[in-house]
Amino acid sequence: MLYYLPLENIDMRYTTHLDRDFRNYLSKFMYDNYHIIEADTSNNNEILTGSFLDAGLTIRSKSKQIYALAKLYESGTIKDNDIIFTTDLWFPGIESIAYLNYFYNKKVKLKGVIHAGSFTDTDFVRDMERWAKNFEDMIFDISDTIFVASNFILFDILKKRMVHPTKIIVSGLPLDFKSMDNYKQNIKKEDIIVFNGRNVDEKQPWLFDQLKEIMPQYKYVNTHKLKLSKESYYNLLSKSKVVVSFALQENFGYGIQEAVYLGCIPIVPDRLVYKEQFTDIYRYKTFLDCIEKIQLAMNGDITAPITQINNNNKKRRYYW
Repeated sequence: MLYYLPLENIDMRYTTHLDRDFRNYLSKFMYDNYHIIEADTSNNNEILTGSFLDAGLTIRSKSKQIYALAKLYESGTIKDNDIIFTTDLWFPGIESIAYLNYFYNKKVKLKGVIHAGSFTDTDFVRDMERWAKNFEDMIFDISDTIFVASNFILFDILKKRMVHPTKIIVSGLPLDFKSMDNYKQNIKKEDIIVFNGRNVDEKQPWLFDQLKEIMPQYKYVNTHKLKLSKESYYNLLSKSKVVVSFALQENFGYGIQEAVYLGCIPIVPDRLVYKEQFTDIYRYKTFLDCIEKIQLAMNGDITAPITQINNNNKKRRYYW
């Protein structure tokens, strides 16, 4: 039996979409041999603390999931060789699984996805590294399989943390964008440049504001400054020509992937995960290079990729 622990569903951080696609994946490959231990769904879908999560909600939610697991251990429901799979291994309280395995003498495997951590120099979590390093080493020690979305995060982990490389699988994420297909049909592109990164230091939103001053002939939309519904957001992407990133930290780039799927031309820095996702025609080395590539894209001299990296990820399997 596989016990699936999803993240809290918050559209702004894409976890609603990710959870839906994990459930579809489990249904396809695990049939009925899995059980979902639900996350807390009492949030109003706003991020109240942190740059991508509500800290109080995430602790409540994960505590609820650990409580449910403890009851399953107590009742004898959990058996040897069962699997506990979490959508995010950066999970306060995850050490309880090792504790329960020890005292109930169970051989249960822990598997899950790690999205980011203090092992990356430019991640905001780096501020917590003094204690987070020990926490992350513990996670990697007690986990049997660690899935990551890119080679970029794999190399960051291996450079900074104690973990055997055979434990880590570069799997991508099981994302399915087909639900967005209705927004792709015969919509005329406009001279709109979109910035859909979070308004935090590691995404450098102030550089987007500089673009407005340099090229005022275009329309600029910073999506995180607007409280858009998913429908409005997808409609915006479907009629925008360019999506731009200035990220100092990006392990997967879900927002860029969405935009590319809806026909936006990605203009992204020549670093991070983008180096394995996009050819050099879409990657800039300097801010001036970024400006020149945007102008080429707006003039039709750079076209949107026909496919994006996530399509390649679909060839990979999660080895439960």
